[in-house]
Amino acid sequence: MKYHVTITEINYGGVDVEARNETEAQEKARQEYYNGNVFWKDSEISDLNAEAAHRQQKDRGEAR
Repeated sequence: MKYHVTITEINYGGVDVEARNETEAQEKARQEYYNGNVFWKDSEISDLNAEAAHRQQKDRGEAR
């Protein structure tokens, strides 16, 4: 039987930015995050949720 497994991952990392205040630092850190410039130190899987694949297909068919 096939299963579709949804995985939730939590990552912990950081980035150093030059800023005039905390608000500007947060904005710059967000930009660095979107640009892929965060150093990821650690991660963990917080949730695994398995569901039979055929059940998902059946549910999608009934919704149409």
